[in-house]
Amino acid sequence: MAPQYDLHIGVAGWSYEDWKGVVYPSGQKSKLSFMARYVDCIEVNTSFYRPLNPGLANKWIGEVSDHDEFRFTAKLYQKFTHELDKPYPESEAVEAVRSGFAPLYEAGKLLAVLVQFPFYFRDGEQNRNRLKRISEDFGDFPLVLEVRDASWAKAETLRFIDSLDMNVACLDMPLTRNSFREKAIATGPLAYLRLHGRNYDAWFSKESERDDRYNYLYGDDEMDFTIDRIQRLRDMSDQTVVVWNNHFRGKAVVNALEAANRLFGEPVEVPPLLLKSYPRLSKISRGQGGPLFEQ
Repeated sequence: MAPQYDLHIGVAGWSYEDWKGVVYPSGQKSKLSFMARYVDCIEVNTSFYRPLNPGLANKWIGEVSDHDEFRFTAKLYQKFTHELDKPYPESEAVEAVRSGFAPLYEAGKLLAVLVQFPFYFRDGEQNRNRLKRISEDFGDFPLVLEVRDASWAKAETLRFIDSLDMNVACLDMPLTRNSFREKAIATGPLAYLRLHGRNYDAWFSKESERDDRYNYLYGDDEMDFTIDRIQRLRDMSDQTVVVWNNHFRGKAVVNALEAANRLFGEPVEVPPLLLKSYPRLSKISRGQGGPLFEQ
């Protein structure tokens, strides 16, 4: 049995064009196996756009086979969370999604399925019924619910989420008056923190593109605040997952490594190109060698 850890720190996605020459060499063949040397968790984005191919999931398992502690989380297919004006997906879609997650789950590599809804998804009978359906169809996988509207933060509503065996996600991102803004909360045994960056101007601008929104590097004071949040989440849960999504030019990796350094109190392994791109990492780098999370 693979070792168990109560804290996983990672990034959202691992294959970005703007990471070439910044995080990994441009000719790196297996970007996943490269990243598994430095973080112990990656959130899968592709499962949001289409159900995972089981063969691809098995390939990923092979690519991280040298890292017993490594885990995945994966987003639920968008037909279940974002096509809210259409009927709930048919059983064929349910089975396709389940088949894609199954290899990761059976290999002990799936920490959670992220059920991510848009900001306009508000608490109400129709939306609660959708959550019930998702819980029925996928509840044998660990489920993490990401909601962004403040209507989900009421005590009774959080009890409802807990009754579905869903773990509610905490968020770090630009907020509006009606945003879900709980700093540290858990509705189940798994606490989950997603950090998107705080690029307010780009986040709310219609002219901004994706990279503009996620072009953000957390500074020392913001990291102090974040580490405190993580420690509070650890106190209220059996397992805590921290996913950095400020991915532009590898900034998520920078902050993930800095968080690991602070939380584990030891120097960390840093990709050589990333160290060159972000010299501030020299303060926490332990030089070249083994993976970050050696025990």
